[in-house]
Amino acid sequence: MCACGPCCPGKPNTKKIRIGGQDIGISGFDEIIAKGLELINSSDDDQRNALLAELKVHNYIPGPVEKEYLNAVWEEFKQARAKRLGQVEESYHGISREEIPWYPRVDSEKCNGCGSCVEFCQKKVYVLDDKAVVANPYRCVVSCTGCLIKCPEGALSFPSMVELRDVMKELRKKYGIL
Repeated sequence: MCACGPCCPGKPNTKKIRIGGQDIGISGFDEIIAKGLELINSSDDDQRNALLAELKVHNYIPGPVEKEYLNAVWEEFKQARAKRLGQVEESYHGISREEIPWYPRVDSEKCNGCGSCVEFCQKKVYVLDDKAVVANPYRCVVSCTGCLIKCPEGALSFPSMVELRDVMKELRKKYGIL
């Protein structure tokens, strides 16, 4: 039985991923991921939009389940992106990073657009657009505040460690992580 790999040149590769409790074959999977990786320095929203557009080029996606398909491909993409950037998968102590509200906030009144935070952050949390913008908040390392001392204007802030502790306690309870 052919999996549309090397034996079928010219035919897009297929990968099965879990969507809505079922294994679904996604045609052109490598091309979809590659399209997202072309935008590796862009925001998560831009990457998600590119993935969805490319997903639709290679597959018929019914409107009512479009979000489910995109979320499943997004999970696969995050692993590829982390590998490309030399990072680990985006989770913290077994909890999806996107559930943990730990990321910097920029006070636009104080920010002078110097770009110190952009230069410092290896995770590409910030982009510079006249002033610093938190474009990829969930790439921020949980409990990292290294960028704070790099900002000469004191324009950055984070949640308190007490808030982080309380959120993590609730999330560990929710997922049964002791």
